[in-house]
Amino acid sequence: MDDLCWYSDFKIFPRGNSMVYWNGKFQPSSKFPRGNIDINKNMLSETKILTMIESGELLFPPLKFRLLKKNVRNKDWGCDAVLEAAWNKEKFTFAAAIKRYSSDRTVFDAIRESSFVADKLSAFPIVITPWLSEEQVLNLEAEGVSGIDLCGNGVIVIPGKVLIIRSGKPNAYRDSRTVKNVYEGTSSLVARAFLLKPSYKSVTEIVEEIQSRSGTITQPTVSKALKQLEADVVIWKEKGLIKLVQAEKLLDRLVANGKKPERLAETAGKLQCAQSDVSRVIANTARKVSGARTVVTGACSVNQYATMAREPLVEMYCDIDPSRLVSALNKQVDSTSRFPNFRLIQTDDPTVFFDARTDNEVEYSSPLQCYLELMQGDKREREAAAQVRELILKGIEEPSQVRIP
Repeated sequence: MDDLCWYSDFKIFPRGNSMVYWNGKFQPSSKFPRGNIDINKNMLSETKILTMIESGELLFPPLKFRLLKKNVRNKDWGCDAVLEAAWNKEKFTFAAAIKRYSSDRTVFDAIRESSFVADKLSAFPIVITPWLSEEQVLNLEAEGVSGIDLCGNGVIVIPGKVLIIRSGKPNAYRDSRTVKNVYEGTSSLVARAFLLKPSYKSVTEIVEEIQSRSGTITQPTVSKALKQLEADVVIWKEKGLIKLVQAEKLLDRLVANGKKPERLAETAGKLQCAQSDVSRVIANTARKVSGARTVVTGACSVNQYATMAREPLVEMYCDIDPSRLVSALNKQVDSTSRFPNFRLIQTDDPTVFFDARTDNEVEYSSPLQCYLELMQGDKREREAAAQVRELILKGIEEPSQVRIP
């Protein structure tokens, strides 16, 4: 997103024709260069950020910021800084909450903090962090709270007078604490577990839930994943309870970070049996081959959870070389057929077998795996995914009814 501005009737200016709304007048944002801060790529402390503000390095044209007071403290509350923003003859006072990290949870807490103090000081609240994502910028605007980062993104909200929204600048201050992506691979099993059971009493209970659904994970991995999920305000911890608070957001994060399972090997052929029996024959044969396991892929499992016409080709994941399964099927398979009715895909992806559902001796991918794979497909598959998404959320308390403390 480039600069965006709108006012009381929510008129939105398209990209490339952005405007700044100021005291009832719209002016092209191109008149006001964004400015480029001389960025130190290392992580910053709150003290360093405050020093940058003090030296005039907080840039958000057309506004010019200056520090009035820092570390304002009272018996019952505190404020990192009091700032003044000016343009032409207009001046506005802000109570700032400055944070060195930019996680959703950090920004969420900063909104609360700055809003509380701003009310005490008869000022406007503002959040300042190293970087703000587009989602965070829009959330700040929705809360009526200003926020600026050190990369050129942010929102300024002066009710009835000023609304400037700017995002799209990349993050120059990567958080070294986040080591792994918790929405993919083994770590994603933690996120997936919350879509099956929205609350847990302990890390041990989460591990047991994952293991009960054919997942393998350690307590340290779960603990690390929980920290990031909490930072993203997807889950919330309180009084011995770990609970899901934003199911929709969790699903969106899983989709955004989704990757197709790695294919180690694959083979296709035509099995000489009724099409409705193909998956069952393969599954039963696999069990006889050293206890091998198969599961129908997420996309091919769609008719277990939604309605969508598909070509008569069954795709199945397996945990052994598919050529061994074809050999075990013996003369029942025509490997040279131009019209195969099955494809076997070997993978070691830990997510494909997690929470698989058995029907008529065949294991099908979980509703979530089905949803994620459909979302990577064409328009028709994404339309079917909407049905599966509704099914996933049906058993979970509606996000709008879950209140973050």
